[in-house]
Amino acid sequence: YLEIIGKIPPKKNLIRIGKAGNIYHARSVNEFVNSSFLQIKKQLGNFKPIISPVALDIVFFMDERGDMDNALSALQDMLQECNVVANDKLFRRVNMRREKTRPRDAKTFINIVSLLN
Repeated sequence: YLEIIGKIPPKKNLIRIGKAGNIYHARSVNEFVNSSFLQIKKQLGNFKPIISPVALDIVFFMDERGDMDNALSALQDMLQECNVVANDKLFRRVNMRREKTRPRDAKTFINIVSLLN
């Protein structure tokens, strides 16, 4: 399994539109992706992206204000951006739960299970 330390920012709520109409994510989203990549690299070493269907078992340790739907979306996008999976369409089943914790203790446990027999 993977352990990602830190709060997952709600990607949907942190979109900025530039003067030319370009869409940017807030700095906190980019910092989360960069931090997550370093944590994943440390835990998995050199890894190849997953290219077959998988299920996700996720435990979010977050405060009461955290939105699990937004966190899930941001987490799936992050796993694709960090090249853990080739495409987030490969997530076929998701089981998730929230455990209440203080914001400074926020973290996420992720177990990725192959759906191939």
